[in-house]
Amino acid sequence: MISFAAPQFAWFLAVPAGIVVLYLLRRKYLPRPVPSTFLWRTAIRDHAANKPLQKLRKNLLLPVQVLAALALALALMQPVLAGQEASRTVMIFDLSAGMQSMTAGKTRLEEAREEAEAILSGLPSGEEVTILAAGEEVRQVLSGSTDREDIRQALRGLACGRAGANLNRAVSLAEAIRREDPERGARIIVFSDNYIPPEGISAVNVGKSAANRGIYALTAEDGSAYARICNYGEDCVLTVICEADGSLCEAKETEIPAGETAGVLFAIPRDASVVEVRIREKDALEADNSARAAVRRSAARTVALTGDSLFLESALQIRPELRVVRMKEDAPAETEADLYIYGTSPLVFTTDPEKTEITWSEEKTPEGSISAEDTPLTGGVTLRGMTLRSCRELTGGRAAIRAGDSVIAAYTDREAVIGFSLQDTNLPLKYDFPILVQNILNLLLPRTEEAETVTELPVPREESDARSVAPDREAGGSADAGSRGQDLSGMLLGLFLALLVIEFVLAREPWTRCRKKEAAG
Repeated sequence: MISFAAPQFAWFLAVPAGIVVLYLLRRKYLPRPVPSTFLWRTAIRDHAANKPLQKLRKNLLLPVQVLAALALALALMQPVLAGQEASRTVMIFDLSAGMQSMTAGKTRLEEAREEAEAILSGLPSGEEVTILAAGEEVRQVLSGSTDREDIRQALRGLACGRAGANLNRAVSLAEAIRREDPERGARIIVFSDNYIPPEGISAVNVGKSAANRGIYALTAEDGSAYARICNYGEDCVLTVICEADGSLCEAKETEIPAGETAGVLFAIPRDASVVEVRIREKDALEADNSARAAVRRSAARTVALTGDSLFLESALQIRPELRVVRMKEDAPAETEADLYIYGTSPLVFTTDPEKTEITWSEEKTPEGSISAEDTPLTGGVTLRGMTLRSCRELTGGRAAIRAGDSVIAAYTDREAVIGFSLQDTNLPLKYDFPILVQNILNLLLPRTEEAETVTELPVPREESDARSVAPDREAGGSADAGSRGQDLSGMLLGLFLALLVIEFVLAREPWTRCRKKEAAG
């Protein structure tokens, strides 16, 4: 099956018809005296030539000229002889933050999209196109589509992120697609701004070098915010603005030498929750001109503890924000705390020592094997090899650990009870114990999300440098194999040149002399 990569040149097919029309038109003769009536036969033929149109006579030039014009027209249309199956093209797009850099009013991603559409318009109609989007993660936007409108819709739907692009992983995936059918092959094209491809891969690098300044680090704590600004251009003075919860806090001017960084410290309200810092001046990449971060707060919590258990205190110290204090076992409410831990057998963890929903029986020897229920309290706890000398059976709450049919650990939303003494078991010597304690703390004393959430991270520093753009590198060898089938343009152009030489010879010596002798005879 033959397809044409440049069908817009099909109007050249009218040229051969134009040549035929020129041969049909009336020939003009000049009056000329003759010495003999022997030439009357020629005169009669000349008289017939005075008609506007005449029959075509035998002439070698006509077919040669028609074939030459036809070969040239087909060569311009770039015919492609496809195999039994359509060829494939895999397009990989760099969706890193740097592709948002502006050049002449267009982002680099927009330029890459235009380059892709130009390549798409030159592909054969049956070509399968796969589109891979390379951001922090690689995803397949389109798989093996031959519908040109679907492909263009997928191109228009591409959008940059605020981080880098995993191009190497995307190329590995594209090469895996090519290896699925080595006979058909696949051309792989990477659209980026600084990608240098390996052998067998094409790269279309867009954009131009541009100056840029950006925020690449932002932290905020009680009463202050700190931003680090990087200058990727010439010496400059920037205006940096800080807002807390949408209200202006400070605006500072900072001078940054070329290629250097500068830190800016702002005072913010102590009750602020979210801070935004931005650069007022416009530059090549606006995505890195602002950053947002949640204010980190000290989340100190107080745990009131009775008894003297080294294993328990060590497990509590895993949470550095916890402050452990001692309390009286007979009057726990006299101590202000976020969590109370008291007792020996059972061991009680509670946020309200004056209320309890779990009760326990007298101590007894455990019967049956020890097992953990599937609960938040026992997540990651196996209890493998655990031994127990005595325990109390618990009633109320949700069961967490059992000894046979007896519940020996239970919990509610505000308390957890372990129905045995830590001295009567080997549990504190196992990795299960600190995990169990942390599960109890996470249930009754959860961490504050406000101290860990970042609303919007700054653009990575390497993505903010919009100064250097790698040159394009066209694919060679295996990259083009099978991607467009067999191109017949070269052969047709060679045929055109050969016919042109033949036409030149026929129109001149020695054929011209022979015709003159025949006319004179």
